[in-house]
Amino acid sequence: MTQTTILTNILKLHFTYWHLSRVKCLSYLITGLFKVKTVNLTEIATTFPGQAEIESNYRRLQRFFQQVEFNSSLIAEFVVSFLPYTIYTLALDRTNWMLGSFPINFLVLSVVHQGIAFPIFWTFLPKKGNSNTQERIELLNRFIAHFGTLKIDCLLADREFIGKEWFEYLKYHHIRYHIRIKRDMKISRSSGSLSSASNFFRSLPSSTYCTLCGPRLVCGHLLWVTGMRLPDGE
Repeated sequence: MTQTTILTNILKLHFTYWHLSRVKCLSYLITGLFKVKTVNLTEIATTFPGQAEIESNYRRLQRFFQQVEFNSSLIAEFVVSFLPYTIYTLALDRTNWMLGSFPINFLVLSVVHQGIAFPIFWTFLPKKGNSNTQERIELLNRFIAHFGTLKIDCLLADREFIGKEWFEYLKYHHIRYHIRIKRDMKISRSSGSLSSASNFFRSLPSSTYCTLCGPRLVCGHLLWVTGMRLPDGE
């Protein structure tokens, strides 16, 4: 049994309302991506099995993207079905590139497995730059609507994803989170005064970390703060 046949059988279990020809096309598409390592449909068309001309395979791929409407929740369910977890570590991030002079900017929510983030929900941002709080909330709400908050072990995110309202949302839904903060972000001292986060870890030796005593005020919320000195000194 070929890899394509195995993948087709797996896809049939999840995309039950699709015609078999569409399931097979998706299977050929996925395996083709691994073979040619490009999203160029002309190249992927060369990997299709059978005797059909490459041009015919190319038109088949075009029709697939023109006619098939993907259900994002179904895709998310399909991805997590391969993971050996009942609750998930989520990662929120943004990916952007230029298509000629046109900016492509996606906000992506992923599940983490062995250090790799697998996208399950995403939204296109019709702009350059960072997401805003409402865009993040709407994306995470899609996960909650389908899986519920009890399926979330914790949320990981980088320094872009901070803010009082955002933290308030996570707190309201009882979502644990581990989010980087900027080195110049003001956090509270034990005296109540505010100081840049980097000031608390100036004497930290290389490749070590420590957590401040007691929660500190960050973006209007009492949070635990940990600092680490990387080998390069950052």
